[in-house]
Amino acid sequence: EEVSRIKSVLEEDSTLSLQNKAICLLALYTGMRSGDICSLTFRSIDWESDLIRIKQQKTGAALVLPLRAVVGNAIFDYITKERPKSSADTIFLTINAPYRRLHSSNLNAICIAVMNKAGIRQNPGDRKGMHLFRHYLATSLLSYGVERPIISSTLGHQSPVSLAPYLSADFVHLKECALSIDRFPVRKEVFQL
Repeated sequence: EEVSRIKSVLEEDSTLSLQNKAICLLALYTGMRSGDICSLTFRSIDWESDLIRIKQQKTGAALVLPLRAVVGNAIFDYITKERPKSSADTIFLTINAPYRRLHSSNLNAICIAVMNKAGIRQNPGDRKGMHLFRHYLATSLLSYGVERPIISSTLGHQSPVSLAPYLSADFVHLKECALSIDRFPVRKEVFQL
């Protein structure tokens, strides 16, 4: 439900900048880490093959991800209609001069603003931020039956064990583990003090 509300905001809210839409769609559909999004260069995107090729900031490992049309279109719109004129190689830049690449904290602020517009994670202590988009992607892929090694590879993990924290929210499969209490009748004496 949270993902569909985020997608609705990204598709329908005309007050969001093209940059914010592109960044959130990129995170939502690829699960890229915020540092990798900040470092994304024009050379990273293979428009003809619909691929994103990066060297991960965290691990240094190469990662190749599919570039879905919705993401590619959002990035293209940002580059052609809103990105400041700059010789910087990184795609996403600050909106004020001197134009510099964005920082992870900028992306978290963008993500939190989108979540607020979507009306999700509003309570104090609720986890917010770009990292949740990685959780959403991992959970979604698992719910569609994608094998864990593929999910781990998509997220750029060196080991499938690293996937465990992302999958704790897989409620569909967790419900399969639940036992029915119908076989364990509770007598009224249980409730007497």
